[in-house]
Amino acid sequence: MHRTVWLALSYNVPINPSKVRVYVWRKLKEFGAEYLRQGVALLPNTAQNFQQLSALAKRIRELGGEASLLELRFSDPADELAMTARFRQQTREEYTQLLADCADALARLRRPGALLTPKEGDRLRQVVKRYRRAQARDYFHEGAAGEIEAGINEIIGSLRGMAADLGRQLRSLMEG
Repeated sequence: MHRTVWLALSYNVPINPSKVRVYVWRKLKEFGAEYLRQGVALLPNTAQNFQQLSALAKRIRELGGEASLLELRFSDPADELAMTARFRQQTREEYTQLLADCADALARLRRPGALLTPKEGDRLRQVVKRYRRAQARDYFHEGAAGEIEAGINEIIGSLRGMAADLGRQLRSLMEG
């Protein structure tokens, strides 16, 4: 079994104002961290994660808290497997939602007379951004990334088809 080297951010922030706790929680959620226990968040040791957690530790200190960044290895393989399973579950949930969002977008785009509204365009951009973020946090390669990319490519193909149809309609009107 491949053993992972982890980064552990151990932190303590003042109770008040609560916005500091919320800020730290949101950043860790954005990074895809899992908690070992309260006040100790873990991520696999990558250059990007080191940079993000180092910056967050510095910010915590600036906000009046305490923070330490450590390298960690589980001594019990079962504990490591449990933590890895939590990261895999997080990724599976993100990918499942993205697959559903791709299917929903394709269904809307394939309706007769469908147009790409600004709201729909924003929704599609968010799907792609969420996919890129989820893919960057897929530390243990859950495998659904290819399906999502295929869905996004189908969306792109549908949009190209819609644009071509609209172009033909406009050309017909100009010539008509």
